[in-house]
Amino acid sequence: MTKATVSKISSTEILRDISLPSQEAEENHYKRIFETSQDAILVLDFKSHRILDANPGICLLTGLSKAHLIGAKPESILSLQTLFGPEGAFFDEIHADPILYRENLVVENRDGLHMQVEATCNLFHSQGQQFIQCNLRDVTQHRLAEEQVRRLNETLEQRVAARTSELESANRELEAFTYSVSHDLRAPLRHIMGFVEILEKDAAEKLSEPHRRHLSTIGGAARRMADLIEDLLAFSRIGRSEMQKAKVDLLTLVMEALDDLREETKDRIISWKIHDLPVVTVDRSLMRQALVNLLSNAIKFTSTRTRAVIEIGTDPCAANEDTLFIRDNGVGFNSRYAQKIFGVFERLNNAEEFEGTGIGLANVQRIIRRHGGRVWALGKVDAGATFYFTLPRSSVK
Repeated sequence: MTKATVSKISSTEILRDISLPSQEAEENHYKRIFETSQDAILVLDFKSHRILDANPGICLLTGLSKAHLIGAKPESILSLQTLFGPEGAFFDEIHADPILYRENLVVENRDGLHMQVEATCNLFHSQGQQFIQCNLRDVTQHRLAEEQVRRLNETLEQRVAARTSELESANRELEAFTYSVSHDLRAPLRHIMGFVEILEKDAAEKLSEPHRRHLSTIGGAARRMADLIEDLLAFSRIGRSEMQKAKVDLLTLVMEALDDLREETKDRIISWKIHDLPVVTVDRSLMRQALVNLLSNAIKFTSTRTRAVIEIGTDPCAANEDTLFIRDNGVGFNSRYAQKIFGVFERLNNAEEFEGTGIGLANVQRIIRRHGGRVWALGKVDAGATFYFTLPRSSVK
């Protein structure tokens, strides 16, 4: 066998491998699909408006035999009238638009049950004639599932709305209770503190040293309780007060907060590093209170340092918000308790060494959340702490 002969045989084999199936094979393949399809299928003659072929699916759907269907006009089939009636309308429509899609069709099957059906019909040409193939798909279960999901979502939304309303009502009641109790405690506490001061002034010399210490302890406890009551009232007011937003230069607000803390920084060596800060739209009073609490926190927990360093600035962040930070070189905290630090009455450091009621950072969190922001802290024991908070960029002018 010559080399040329071998090449010719190989080409023939390749051509045979890639050749299209015969017309008969194609027809058989289509017939199998037609007969076994889960869709109900009708083939119509466009000219006569009559059914030429029907698969088992359409027979099951209508409850009619294939012999009964073939030759009939589709609009004469009662269960198909939602798609094909009135007479001639369907054929005019598909002549204008060769591909038609219909959904939410209600078809009555042979058992008298109403089914939801989607139909796709297309006009095509074959051997010089025009035909229409209609595929009808039963979507009853799918629609029932969708309706069930919709109802579940509605029920869930209603439950969430109801629970939210209950929670808001409970919060209002709790805030009102907190305010009322704190307010009512002020009067008797003022009496206690007043009489302690009288005793300390007028009767101290007549008391023994142990009794004077007891009196001092009572006075100190009363003052701490007074501070706690004031902080509780402030915490309650934060949730109850109406927001009055205005355009504010945050740097100016920081300087005002530092002026409020002048007594706390007296006789302290503090290195302040204050970077450029943005102009924001916030409730001036609430934001000033948040800054006072954060700065007071940094001042307090750097009190054991010979030279305190407190830095205030911004961090690169997402396009929709500004991130600001207050960083110090103080005693820090265990990072495992980073979220706990913002709880009411939560204290991570020795109360005897660092005074406070444990409400300041809870106030900060509440204020920032009311502005649509977030607050968090990073720290390490004896290595300082950084407190971050964000403000939505939409509030920045």
